[in-house]
Amino acid sequence: MARKVLGYIQLIWTCSYCGTKNPGAIKSCTQCGSPQAPDIQFEKVDAESFDFIKDEALIRMAQKGADKHCPYCGTRNNIDAETCLKCGGDLTIDAKVRESGATIETRANNQKSFAPQKRPQPFLIIILLVGIVGFVFLIRNLTRTDQVSAVVSAVSWQRSQVIEAYQRVERKGWEDAIPSDATLVSCELQYRYDSDASRPIATEVCGEPYTIDTGTGLGQVVQDCVYRVYENYCTYTIMDWLPVETLVSSGVDLSPYWPTFELANDQRTGNRTERYEITYSAAGDSFTYSTTNESLYLQAQPGSSWLLEINQFNSVISAEPVQ
Repeated sequence: MARKVLGYIQLIWTCSYCGTKNPGAIKSCTQCGSPQAPDIQFEKVDAESFDFIKDEALIRMAQKGADKHCPYCGTRNNIDAETCLKCGGDLTIDAKVRESGATIETRANNQKSFAPQKRPQPFLIIILLVGIVGFVFLIRNLTRTDQVSAVVSAVSWQRSQVIEAYQRVERKGWEDAIPSDATLVSCELQYRYDSDASRPIATEVCGEPYTIDTGTGLGQVVQDCVYRVYENYCTYTIMDWLPVETLVSSGVDLSPYWPTFELANDQRTGNRTERYEITYSAAGDSFTYSTTNESLYLQAQPGSSWLLEINQFNSVISAEPVQ
């Protein structure tokens, strides 16, 4: 996201000794003469408006970098000053540079007071602990499985084969991603992505202006902007393989087979699937197990003994024949 600079505004700061509000560019209190303390933050004069500065000298000062405080007397000085304007102290060593870059509006909102949090009551802690224990107990029970001895009572299977044909189809896509062998039908401009930089066909979209603390007593008013880029989204036709038929074979025995077929010159085989179901009886209950494992299915002779793993929803998790 690109940041656009709209201009600079005068900020204010409040003297920690006498409470006087001073213009941001003034480095010592106009009422009592005390220097601005390093931890005293700048604020906006009017939270709802931007009164842009026209003085180029002030703007250049804000662009140089955050001010620094004298390590001897605490007076605020310009970033490029080598000696303190008040006491003459050396600013090239141990001078404290003011923090900068914070959003003043956000900082002001975060300074709202909050009611102190109440200490949690013992009975609430007990209820919470009981709830946690109950939840853990419920999860353990839901994931618990039982082993059941059962016999095979019925079997069934189904196999399917997809047939594809090579034919012309209509598709849509961005112009720069259309295959070279496609035939273009039509295109129209559509929004594709956001960019930090301008593009040949783009619309600039900016958020609400906000103020950045430069650390100099002046605020930099900026907007976060992006360019909504539009590109050609097209309809085109192309030759491709498409499903035209699904052949299915099924049965209730242990002899599954694939559907038979003959392909035309413009056809080929596509995906094929297989699914097997085994029904078991156990102490008057009936369970059905679905699988794609042909080898396991072929062992399911009616009347054969199996060991099932059953979850709490009476679903078969796994099944193994008893040797």
